[in-house]
Amino acid sequence: MKNRTQITLSIVALLLGLLIAMQLRSTNDVYNAMPDLRVTEMRAVLMETIRQNQLLTRELEEARDKLRQYEETAMRGEGILELIQNELQNARMLAGLVDVQGEGLVITLTDSQAPSLPGDNPNVYLVHDEDLLKLVNVLSAAGAEAISVNEQRLLATSEIHCAGPTISINNVRVGAPFVIKAIGNAETLESALRMRDGIIDTLKFYGIGVQVKREANLVVPAYKRPVRFDYAQPVTGGK
Repeated sequence: MKNRTQITLSIVALLLGLLIAMQLRSTNDVYNAMPDLRVTEMRAVLMETIRQNQLLTRELEEARDKLRQYEETAMRGEGILELIQNELQNARMLAGLVDVQGEGLVITLTDSQAPSLPGDNPNVYLVHDEDLLKLVNVLSAAGAEAISVNEQRLLATSEIHCAGPTISINNVRVGAPFVIKAIGNAETLESALRMRDGIIDTLKFYGIGVQVKREANLVVPAYKRPVRFDYAQPVTGGK
C-alpha cells in the first residue's frame, strides 16, 4: 500500500510539473514575440505580461493546493484515479493535443486585389509567412490560449515559413486565403490587432484583405502530427 501511494504521488507530481512548465513556456513565448512588435504594441504586451505573471502566480498556488489535496486523497486511497485523469486532460489541452473551444476571433487574410503600380514589387501585395508570424505573435502576446492557421494547430515547435507560392505550417503547405482562429478574450485580441500603426494597418496599407470576426464559441483543432523529442529529455534527480 505504501509503495502504491508513493508511485501515485510521483505520477501526480510529474503531471503538475508538466502543467507548470507549459505555463512558464507560454510566458517565455510572450517575451520572444516582443521584438517583432512596434513600440505602441509593446506597451500592450507589457500590461498583458504583468497580468499573465499575476495569473501564473495564482495558478502556482492552486497547483500547490492541489498537490496537498492529492497527497491527502492518496493517503486515504479515495478518488486518486479521477484526479489524475483530470490533470492528464488539462496537460493534453496545454500541449495542444485535443480540440478546444471557446470565445475568440476568426481572422481571414486574402491577397490584395489592387493592380500593382509601375515599378512596384508585386510580392508586397501578397500575404507572406512573415505577415502570419507577426499576426500570430500579436495574438499570443495578447493572451490567445490556442491558435490555428488553416486548421493547423500552432505549438511551441510549429514552424511558419515560405514554401514557394505557398506557406508551410507544421510541414503542411497552405495557401491563401489564410484563416486564423484564436481562442481568448475577443475584445482584448481584437484591440491588439487594431492598434494604431499595428499589424492590421500595415497589411491594409498594401491592400491585403483583412476580415476580423468575433465568435462566442469557435473550435480550434488539435495538433495532428506526431509529437516526439529526439534530443530533449526530462531532467531527473535535480531541483
